[in-house]
Amino acid sequence: MTRETALLALALTAAAIHGCRIEREAGAGDGVHPAGFEDPESPSFHGQYLAENKYPLAPCRECHGEDYRGGAVEVSCTSEGCHTKGLDACDTCHALQPETGSHLPHGALGVACTTCHPARTDARTGAHPGGQVELQFSDLAASHGSAPHFDSSTKTCAGTYCHGSGTPIWGEEGPLDCDSCHEPVPGTHARYATVVSDCSQCHATGVAHVNGSIDRLDLGCDACHGKGPLGAPPVGLLGMNGPAVGAHARHLDPSLADRMSRTARCEDCHVVPDAIESPGHVDLESPADVKLRADETYDPAARSCVVGCHWDIDPGPRWDDKSGAARTCTACHSMPPPKTRDGGPHPPAEPTLATCLGCHPFDASTHVDGQVDFQ
Repeated sequence: MTRETALLALALTAAAIHGCRIEREAGAGDGVHPAGFEDPESPSFHGQYLAENKYPLAPCRECHGEDYRGGAVEVSCTSEGCHTKGLDACDTCHALQPETGSHLPHGALGVACTTCHPARTDARTGAHPGGQVELQFSDLAASHGSAPHFDSSTKTCAGTYCHGSGTPIWGEEGPLDCDSCHEPVPGTHARYATVVSDCSQCHATGVAHVNGSIDRLDLGCDACHGKGPLGAPPVGLLGMNGPAVGAHARHLDPSLADRMSRTARCEDCHVVPDAIESPGHVDLESPADVKLRADETYDPAARSCVVGCHWDIDPGPRWDDKSGAARTCTACHSMPPPKTRDGGPHPPAEPTLATCLGCHPFDASTHVDGQVDFQ
C-alpha cells in the first residue's frame, strides 16, 4: 500500500466514525452503543431505548445504511436472526395481529388494520413510528354515513358503523350482546316482534355479522304475510285474521264458487315492492298502504272504498263486511240500471236475473272488467 492510499483509508475511517457518532454515552466494550444494547433482558436493550425516545430510526440508518444491512460501519441489523424482514417490516416492532386490548376479537372478525389506523407501508411513512398509536377510522367503521371517534380518557369508541349506537370499551373482555350495538329488536322491527321469534327467520347465519351489508334470506311474500305464491292475507302481517285482513280472500281466491268477478291483482290496490327493502315497504306505519287509480278512494277509518269495480257507489262496501251484501247484483247497479255504463238511458226491462241474461252473458272472469258484454 502506498503512503497516499494509507492516508486516504485513514481519512475515510475517521470520517465514518465521526459521521456515525450518536449523542449517547458509549458503553464499555460495545463501541458507540451502551452495554446490553442487544440483550432483550437488559434495561439498555435497544428496543426499550427506541420506545422511550419515540423510535428515532434515522440515526440508525446513518451508521448501518439505508437498508440497515451494514452501511459505513459494516454491521448489519438484519444478521444472525435479528430483524430478518428488515426494520421497516410491520412485525419487526409489533405483531401483525397484536394481542393487546381488543385487537384479537377484531382480527377474528376480519377487521383490517386500516379500519382504525392510517395505512402504513413502512416505518418511514409520516410520523410512523413516533411512539403514539395513530387512529384514523375508515372503511367499514366510517361507512353508511357514520362519524366514528375514540375517547382516550374512557377508552371507548362511539359513532362507528360496526357498533351502531353502542360505546364499547377497548380491552373489555367477553363477547358483546346484541344490545351492545343495537336494541335486541331494532326499532324498525318492533312492529313484527310478536310474530318473529328469531333473527335467523329473516337473516342469513354463518356470514360475517358486521360486514357493511344486511344479509337476508331469499324470502317470498308469504314469509311475512299470507300464504302461497301471492303472499297475500290471510293470514295478516302480524299473524292474525282480523278486520284488516278483511276481503282479501274474496278478492284473490279463485276457488270460491260464488265469485262475481275475476280475481284481483295485488297491484290493483297496492304498490308491489320490487324487494323487501324497497322504500316504504317495511315500516312502522299502519294500516297497509292502499294505492288505487286516480279517481278511486279508500277510507282506512271506515274501511270503505269507492272504486270502479263496485260501480263507484259512494259510500262503497266495507272491507270487513262479511254479510255478502256487496256481492248481490243490486249492490253495484239496479236491475235494470237507469243508465248504461256510457251514461245513456237503459232500455226498460223486467227486474229479474233471467231478463238480464237474455242480453248479457254472465262469466265471472269477464263480469267486472269495464266492458259491457252482449249475447
